[in-house]
Amino acid sequence: MRITEEQVSKICHMILANLKERSLIELKVPEDKVLHRMKEIFIADLKVEDELNAEVEKILSEHEAEFGDVDRRKMFLLIKKKLIKERNLVI
Repeated sequence: MRITEEQVSKICHMILANLKERSLIELKVPEDKVLHRMKEIFIADLKVEDELNAEVEKILSEHEAEFGDVDRRKMFLLIKKKLIKERNLVI
């Protein structure tokens, strides 16, 4: 994960505070429960990308000899973009 759980927590607090300040939401459950669920969803989404990155690295390692002099970073991004499109992921 590129960001820490503490950073995720701060981001979720900021989002919730902004939504409440603008009167865009009305909480029907305690705020701490909403924040907890927001963090769970946020972290789950980050883990999806982490798993995708690991899969792309594995593909790169398996086929590295076939790529020749191609920039590894560019190839990583191309493979990742293709997998995102094939799986209809939002990253």
